Amino acid sequence: MELIGGVVGGLVAAGGLVLVLVAGVVVGGLVIVARRRPKPQAALDEVRLTAGSALVRAEARVAEAEQDLEFAAAQFGERATQEYRAALRRAQGDREEVFRLHGLLQSDPGANLRHRERAARIAMLADRIDRGLGEQADRFRQQRAVETGAPERLQRLRDRIGETGRRIEAAARRRDARRETFDAPALGAEVDAPERAARQLTRAESLASEAAAQLAASAASAVAERLADAERLLYAAEEGLERLDARLARLDDAAEALDRLRLDARLARDEALGAVAAAPDPATADGLTRAVAETDAAIADAAEGSRDPLRALEGIQQALDRLETAQASSRTQTQRLSHAREAYHAARVQAEAQIAAARDAMGGGAPASARARLEDALVELRASRGAYEHDPVEALDAARRALVHARDAEVLAKY
Repeated sequence: MELIGGVVGGLVAAGGLVLVLVAGVVVGGLVIVARRRPKPQAALDEVRLTAGSALVRAEARVAEAEQDLEFAAAQFGERATQEYRAALRRAQGDREEVFRLHGLLQSDPGANLRHRERAARIAMLADRIDRGLGEQADRFRQQRAVETGAPERLQRLRDRIGETGRRIEAAARRRDARRETFDAPALGAEVDAPERAARQLTRAESLASEAAAQLAASAASAVAERLADAERLLYAAEEGLERLDARLARLDDAAEALDRLRLDARLARDEALGAVAAAPDPATADGLTRAVAETDAAIADAAEGSRDPLRALEGIQQALDRLETAQASSRTQTQRLSHAREAYHAARVQAEAQIAAARDAMGGGAPASARARLEDALVELRASRGAYEHDPVEALDAARRALVHARDAEVLAKY
């Protein structure tokens, strides 16, 4: 019996030891798995980083294709670039979807399966953009390497050089005339566009002359690079002149908008001053009085003939915003709609100017956050235009949101 009892006791003890060992292995495994499992926030950050890289790649490819398409159209004509233009339209649609999905990634704080699916679709769309536009770009690179028709191409180049020379002279005259009206900061970085274009044109003329000499010597196969370089220089000159024209047009729009906004501000301050006596309490009356004084100061700063209408627009608009806040409780819906219609044009001009400034700041290497914020500004600007007829208050608010987004995009692009 003692022997049997000893055997049984030994078996029980051994079984208990085995259970302890098994439990230890299980617990240790759970700890290791838990440590290896990625944390939700880290997984979300990784997904957002991947999606952001794909967004930048897609945006860069579309921007490059937009420029290359115009270059190809100038070289080979619109008919030859129809397929390229159709591919670009498809890529632009995919790009909009990439921005939409990226916005969902940014706005949804949770790390879940939907984020991974969205990031995967963003990467797929970026690959599709790259593939579709890359095929078209390769096709035209091959066409440019073919030297058949080189004399005709050279003649077209010389015709464009002559036309661009005339455009430079006209642009310089317009710029010089605006210098009498606007300060240099108002003219922006495009102020020296005619001089830059003239230097580019001189180099393009030199390359065209070298190409003509090679053609005369029956060396047609050697002119491709010179003609392509001359065409690129000419395209850059034309693009700079177009940016200058756009800047001058924005300044003219801003000057016109400033005249209307100045009148609107005077009417608004008179209305607010009349509301002081009917204010419900002294604090409200004091707030209205201060807002009227600030509006008067902004109107005085933006005197007729302002040399920086964009800055003057901003000063009056800020004063009007404070005035609007001070008298919001007493203004009727009809009055609000009237003010919104008056103020919308100025807000839209400001937003368009700020969007242009953000694009200039981005260049070709801006981060995804800046590009996404610029896209938000463009969406708000389009929404404001669509809402103007049926809801001018919402249109005005959307234009102001577009301005804020565009400012954020410029800051993100620079810093």
